[in-house]
Amino acid sequence: PLENIEYFADNQRQPYGEKSQLELVGYTLQIIKFLLKKKIKVCVIACNTATAAGLKQVRKHFSIPIIGVIQPAVQDAVKKTSNKRIGVIATEFTTKNQAYPKEVKRIASEIKVFSNVCPRFVALVEAGKLTAPETYEVAREYLKPLKELQIDTLILGCTHYAFLKKVISEIMGPEVVLIDPAVSSSLILKEVLIQKGILKEEGKGEENYYTTGFPEKVKKTAKIILNSDNFEIQKVKLEELEQNI
Repeated sequence: PLENIEYFADNQRQPYGEKSQLELVGYTLQIIKFLLKKKIKVCVIACNTATAAGLKQVRKHFSIPIIGVIQPAVQDAVKKTSNKRIGVIATEFTTKNQAYPKEVKRIASEIKVFSNVCPRFVALVEAGKLTAPETYEVAREYLKPLKELQIDTLILGCTHYAFLKKVISEIMGPEVVLIDPAVSSSLILKEVLIQKGILKEEGKGEENYYTTGFPEKVKKTAKIILNSDNFEIQKVKLEELEQNI
């Protein structure tokens, strides 16, 4: 809470799940270069798709620590599963890339991983339909195959999906543990800040928000998600980002 946070949302170019790897790596590089001008000391790629597409490539370009969201989530899921059956819901790119199954196999080869694409979830969250009847209907359709496979742990493999926790939890039932990569990654972030000796321990943290989309539209959705309207969102033009290549 004492840290300054610079949050960038690339709303105009979403959904990322339908982009190519080349596009995703390019977008990520542009955004990090923009954020470096804000004097950031650590960067969290708070997007599963962007992490899957280019975490390794992006790290080669910068000297600051860059944290992805996939590895921390997998580490949590592996610890939580009892029956060694983990489910993953994610975007088309993350699913096709096999990012989660590969990481699980790397650290616990005996665990089975079952994935499902949930293309409509992002649009529902962006529209603020977090508990709408339509959202329940779509979620039942996406989650049915995973329920039938008797998973006991489910990774929410897209940062948008965390805002549908209530719906997903009700459908999956109390016996299924939900893993939110954002929570897992925040714990890793704190560890990195401590290890590097750069954890801020005094003063008051500031938050700045940026979007490539329409600030008022983004703020309308963000107010629902954050349950607050005490923030402003600054518009960043794509031309400004594209100069950062």
